Amino acid sequence: MSANANRQKAREDVVLYSHRMQAEHLTYWTGGNISRRVDGEPHLFAVTPTNTPYDILTPDDVTIATIEGEIVEGRKKPTSEFPLHTLLYQRRPEVGAIVHTHAVGAMTFAALGWTLPPILTGWVEAAGGAIVTAPYARPGSPELADAVAEALMDRGACFLRHHGLLAIGADIHHAYNAASVTEGATQVYLKAVQFGPVPELPASEVEWIAEGWRSQFASR
Repeated sequence: MSANANRQKAREDVVLYSHRMQAEHLTYWTGGNISRRVDGEPHLFAVTPTNTPYDILTPDDVTIATIEGEIVEGRKKPTSEFPLHTLLYQRRPEVGAIVHTHAVGAMTFAALGWTLPPILTGWVEAAGGAIVTAPYARPGSPELADAVAEALMDRGACFLRHHGLLAIGADIHHAYNAASVTEGATQVYLKAVQFGPVPELPASEVEWIAEGWRSQFASR
């Protein structure tokens, strides 16, 4: 593909997964955001705009920016979490996409500061293991990127204290999968814990299953 075609494909993918995020109730109104690196130009990424409902989002609304924060193309301002995306891409060259959600289960864990233990095989494969809550930092601030650094170490997602969930992946498919499957696991945990302690997978099984998550980065 040409550079222009790759940029357009990145925009289209951001719109596609934004529509999915809304359809799966992973966010409400204009909350959350999604970005994806541009194929062939890894210093560029496509990102959702600020204050735009997802059901009317079009590829022309999606911003193309450099990982240093320079706007290259786009008719709208990028998400208010723009600094978080730029800093993550700068620090994590293996990350190809970022998905930030405001779903009920994730926000519950974020509000309480809980850790989601490894209770389901499919979820461990999607996100790599237990999901912790990163310390609070003001939304839209560079400090938020610092706060999530440790929480995202060898994991596909983390909860953002008093906020929501952040997921990463080698590509947009894996990042979205981590966000979506983690939300499903939070809902299971919140229901199961009402009956008592929720059994966890053995540590050896978590390590073995998590290889499926780590394998996505092998080609980057």
